[in-house]
Order: sequence, then structure tokens, then C-alpha cells
Amino acid sequence: MTHRRHLLPRLAGAACAATIAAVLVLPAARAQGQAATVVVQQPRAFGYVLGDVVTQRILLPADGRTIEPAALPRAERISGWLERRPVQWEADPDGRRWLRVSYQIVNAPQTLTAIALPALSLPMRTGPALRTGAHLISVGPLTPQAVLGKGGLLEMRPDRAVPALPTEPIARRMRLWLAALAATLAAWLGWWAWRNRRESRQLPLARAWRRMRSLDPSQAEAWLCLHQALNETAGTVLRAAALPGLLARAPHLQPLRTRLQHFYARSDQRFFSGEPNGEPFPLRALCRDLYLAEKRARP
Repeated sequence: MTHRRHLLPRLAGAACAATIAAVLVLPAARAQGQAATVVVQQPRAFGYVLGDVVTQRILLPADGRTIEPAALPRAERISGWLERRPVQWEADPDGRRWLRVSYQIVNAPQTLTAIALPALSLPMRTGPALRTGAHLISVGPLTPQAVLGKGGLLEMRPDRAVPALPTEPIARRMRLWLAALAATLAAWLGWWAWRNRRESRQLPLARAWRRMRSLDPSQAEAWLCLHQALNETAGTVLRAAALPGLLARAPHLQPLRTRLQHFYARSDQRFFSGEPNGEPFPLRALCRDLYLAEKRARP
């Protein structure tokens, strides 16, 4: 506390002296062609902490002289305490032009500390340069040292809990989309079942396959079932010699031509020649493949 009481008067005195010096123009310096003092509006000298922005306003000469653009202060880190921001131009109601030079405090002291805004020298295209003096300001700590140990200020603390996002709108949309998906799948399955049922009643080979699954392939009824389906497909009673007519009417059965020829040969042997049947004929497999070929050809 004693340190602060001694420091504040010095800072106030330094600020007053800097302000008074800033508004005075030195005729002798101009007469000698040296850098002239420029009018500067300085910021207050106290009450700053980490993150604050301190701004100086420099009045430009009204005699038509201009600053070299390359000589403008650059935006950069200039010390352990200050970072200069890009300079800006502004005009007051009287039409005078000012140069704004801002500094951001990027460090926090542990105790009240005095730091200096740097002096500037601004070369002009003609005549002497404009020069500003350093300006002292005080920067305070974020937390006074005297109370750091009180109330657990030095203890590690957990991260702040992240607030939970409202999930009910998301869940509602998910339920709607799932319901729409379920309805779509149900409609598709219903259409697929209805189509298969319709085909099993309308397509001759589909009806034969539906019936064949409940018959014994070695019995005559199973052979007659497939004969009847092929007759309906051809639109006439078929024999082995009339097989080309069936394939012309139903070209989708062309890949099964050899198996159909074998079927009719074995059927003639079974029903008309009276010869032994020989090896078992894959009647059910042939009926299934005929049905699948008919199904693929269906629009």
C-alpha cells in the first residue's frame, strides 16, 4: 500500500509534465531545423490491467506537410508489456487530422507497476520530424498479491462444466426420420409381397414353382405341373419338336434350352416309351430356374 501511495504521485506528476511538454511547440528547434515537439493527447496515467488498450492521438501539422507512409509505426510487439496495433487516421469537427496510435497491454504484473509508452519520431516529407516523448502509465495486477492466499485463490479449480445442449429437438427429428424410414420400408415390403403374390397367381411358371415346392419330384403330378406351365407359356400343347416355338415366344428361356430338351426327352421316356427312368431328374431345380427367368423378364 505504501508503494502505491509513493508511486501514484510520481505517475501523476510525470503525466502532467508530459502533457504540458506535448502541447508546447519549440520555436528554437524549428529555427534550427531540428525535430519539433508535436501536440499529443495522452491517455490517463493509471487504472490499467491486462488486456486494456491505451490510445495516443497525435495532431498532424496544418501547414500541408505530410508524414512519410513508410515511417508510420508498425503493428508489432514492442516490449514485454505492450503490443502496438495498426495506426488509424481520424478527423475532428474542426477538420484537423489526428493519428491514432494504440497499444494493448499483454502482460500482468504481480504488483502495481509503471510502464512507458514509447517515444515516437515521425519523419515528414518536408521540414523537421514530429517527435513525441515517452508517457508513463501504471498497470495493476489482476489479483492483489495481499489476497492471493485468501479464499483458495491459489488452489487449482476444475474446468467449468459445459452446459448441456437441448437434445429434445434433435431426438424429435430423429424419431420423425425413423418413422418415415420405417414407413418407406414397410411400403416397399408390402409392394414386393403384393407383386410376388400377384405373379404367383398370374405367371404360369410362378404358379408351377409355388405348387412344385409341395410336390414330390418323382411323382407324375409334379411332371404334369411343369408341362402345364410350359404349355401356358407357349400358348399351345408342347412336345420336344415344338420347343423352338416356346423359345421364340419366350426368349428369356433361351439359356435353359438344353435343360428343357433333356426334360422333354425324359418326359417322353417316362410317359410313352415305358423304359426305366434312369437317374433322378432335377425337376424342382429346373422349375425354379424357369420361374426366376420368367420373373427377371417381367417388366
